[in-house]
Amino acid sequence: MFRARAAALQAVKPLARPERPSFIRFNSTKHSRPQDLPPSQTHSVQEGFAQGPIFVLNVAKRFIKFFLIGGASLGVTAGFLFEGAHIWVENVEFAYPQDDEETRKWEWNLERENWSGDLDAVGTDPALGFRGRHLVRAAWMAQHWGVDQSTVVVSSDSVKSDDGLLGPRGLVIIDPRLVRAENFLRDAILVAEQRNIEGKLRPWTMTQLLILHASVLERMGSESMIAAKSQYERAWSSQPSIAPQSARIALKLGDLNRRLGVNDGALAWWTRATHIAQPQSENSAVPSSMPASPYAQRSLLFTLSSLSAFYATTGKLTEAQSIAEASLNLIRSVRQPESIAYISLPHALHALTLLQRSSVLTIHLAEILYAQKQPTIVSTRWLSTAAESSERVIRALTGLPLNTDADQVLVTPANTIQHSYLNNASLTRPATSLYRDSRRTAAEAWNLTGILLETKNPKDAFSAFRNAVRLAGSSEEHGKPAEKTLKADWEMIWGNYTRLKSRMQIE
Repeated sequence: MFRARAAALQAVKPLARPERPSFIRFNSTKHSRPQDLPPSQTHSVQEGFAQGPIFVLNVAKRFIKFFLIGGASLGVTAGFLFEGAHIWVENVEFAYPQDDEETRKWEWNLERENWSGDLDAVGTDPALGFRGRHLVRAAWMAQHWGVDQSTVVVSSDSVKSDDGLLGPRGLVIIDPRLVRAENFLRDAILVAEQRNIEGKLRPWTMTQLLILHASVLERMGSESMIAAKSQYERAWSSQPSIAPQSARIALKLGDLNRRLGVNDGALAWWTRATHIAQPQSENSAVPSSMPASPYAQRSLLFTLSSLSAFYATTGKLTEAQSIAEASLNLIRSVRQPESIAYISLPHALHALTLLQRSSVLTIHLAEILYAQKQPTIVSTRWLSTAAESSERVIRALTGLPLNTDADQVLVTPANTIQHSYLNNASLTRPATSLYRDSRRTAAEAWNLTGILLETKNPKDAFSAFRNAVRLAGSSEEHGKPAEKTLKADWEMIWGNYTRLKSRMQIE
């Protein structure tokens, strides 16, 4: 019975076999082909191969997307900066503050550089249109803010060495700011010509653009002088009427004709400038009285200085002496203030301008008298007066006391002009020009004094040359010219100083 039950249980449940450890077999060749893999794994491999090009395409799409967004953002930013600069120039630089009563009384508002075509207007002429107004503002920015560091080189065969910076192999480097400004102004004039035909421009817009263009061309060197003369002639012809500013155009044309060797043309234009400045003048070269207008007084004295220098350099010494002496008498006929400290800045600047003109004419007279074989002491006295007058102008503009010793003035030629002049939009430009001219005139007077005294009194001559170097040279070291000092002037002054210094050391 027990055997039968055990046999039945054995038939129902087989005996369990002992488990054997399983070993993983790595076989690199078996199941390596897709067709040997299970269906699920085969699908994964095929899907991986299909996703490769899609991934690359997605990356490329993202790159292009971000590139376009970045480029658009950069373009928008650049556009905002570009237009922002033009908006600033239009509404700040060209929005001249209303001149006070004293500035208008002494007519310094007429000396201001006019980019609007109307002295009382704000901003560029709207009739120039979008492109024309942008070109005018771009010319101003190129001239005052500068451009990149690229340079324009002109062959020395076509220009003189004093037209710009002397470069290698005799080439002359012209300021790229002037080149860019000239290009913009030329294009702006083309736009203005069309608008002028339609009669939409302000009365003086065309004339002022031509004057600005001619001024830039004049500063670009001798190669551009003919073009500058042509533009000044166009400016003269385009005037709506003869105004006080017309005398300056005639003066510029006289000076350019003289530089180009057209002496008859120069005399004709200077005569015209004289009659505009003083309509009551007679047929003589120098009027018998000063005009009442301060602007006309300055224009007349600038013209007479050019006329005096012309006669002196062409050998007509009698005429040159007569003009110089008559011009000095005209300046003396103007009542000068007893003290610069107690008058307004516009009045002071006018008085200093007349004093500087007297200094220039005094140098002319000293040279004429020396050429006429007058005693050397006569010329040196006139030169001393000229140097003293110019140094007074320098002291007044820089704020130094008028009783400052000469050496203290000369040792610091880089003194800046008083902020009271620089903060006035109508006085900044004429004050800066007057400071530059005063330093140049004083240096010239001292240099000529040294030349006249070198033979008989080397010690005093060396002192004069040293004063000339201090005025024309850099404040850091005397071996380098100061800013705005002409290369030709510096070479002559420095050469005289070093030559006499070496000779005195040897002796």
